[in-house]
Amino acid sequence: MTILRLQDIEIEVERKAIRNMHLSVYPPDARVHLSMPFFLTDEDAKSFLLRKWQWICRSREQVLRQPRQTEREYISGESHYLFGTRYMLILEPITTGSNSVTVQGNKMIMRCRPNATRDNRRAQLHEWYRGHLRTMLTGLVNKWCAQLGEAPVQWTIKYMKREWGSCMAHKRHLVFNLDLARVPVECIKYIVVHELTHLAVQNHGPAFQELMTQRLPNWKLLRKQLNDFIAIPVK
Repeated sequence: MTILRLQDIEIEVERKAIRNMHLSVYPPDARVHLSMPFFLTDEDAKSFLLRKWQWICRSREQVLRQPRQTEREYISGESHYLFGTRYMLILEPITTGSNSVTVQGNKMIMRCRPNATRDNRRAQLHEWYRGHLRTMLTGLVNKWCAQLGEAPVQWTIKYMKREWGSCMAHKRHLVFNLDLARVPVECIKYIVVHELTHLAVQNHGPAFQELMTQRLPNWKLLRKQLNDFIAIPVK
């Protein structure tokens, strides 16, 4: 991965075993990413980016206009999400017993020690999210592997700043972003199918898009719903 800078915008350039260039702008920070064949030069990349400059600027403006939550403090009164549903976080100090997080009606109750720091509360909530997401992904991955005729895969959950998921096709290993616990289940399904499709096609070119359409006809609508979702906090 290399970085090209054009008119104060940094563009990530990744060389892959592909035949054409592919340009993307990713939320939430309007990151610009260019995938290109190994045989092309940096000058080829600059020429391509200049031809696409108006599209890049327009796409970045659209991404940056999307509403985003402020940084979470994990205190009472904040809004937090589980699978697309918003809850009000309520802290309940405890002096005995175990820390816990439960949902009661429209409230997310976090029981923790009175001296718990922001990082402590964040870790507690993230561990709770991890458990729920692991259960959800177990069902979805198994279902879609069977539906697509794929052999079982290995997968893990971790927090990622820039990607909802990733696929190491040669290892048949998928990685899912912990923040998926916050988004609607239909969007999680889209990411599962997306990463499983990368086992067959390792780029986002026409072949990948055609296969995604065969497997999940409304995938573009789900991708937009996911990228527009305002529940993802700024860390």
